[in-house]
Amino acid sequence: MKKLIKYRKSGETLVEVMVCAVLFLMMAAVMQGAISFSTNAQHKSEQIRENNAKICRSLRTTGTTENGTKTYTFKATSMDGSVEGKEVFTIKVPLGKKEAAYQDGQGNDQTVDFYLYGPVTVTAGGGGTGGGGS
Repeated sequence: MKKLIKYRKSGETLVEVMVCAVLFLMMAAVMQGAISFSTNAQHKSEQIRENNAKICRSLRTTGTTENGTKTYTFKATSMDGSVEGKEVFTIKVPLGKKEAAYQDGQGNDQTVDFYLYGPVTVTAGGGGTGGGGS
């Protein structure tokens, strides 16, 4: 009589190993894409920070030019805003402008305009009680 040889079914087959390898490579490709995107975003962020630092430096050294005045009038209104009452006070605001010049990452000259409010002058109207806090 022939001896019966029993083979154990332990271990993985070649197909299972290949499927695991393909899944691992797909996950590695996803991770590589995420890392690449993150690196590009970091470089762009550094460039933006550098440009912002140049703009701030330029703003500190640039003087303000006058750009006219604007008058804001404040009136008393009802609680729902539908009925407008007397003028309470007005604020005359001088407007200013600063121009910040800088060079971007490619060496191109750039300018950014900043519009500013100057010190205000308050004029009391006739309809208020004087207000004032305690």
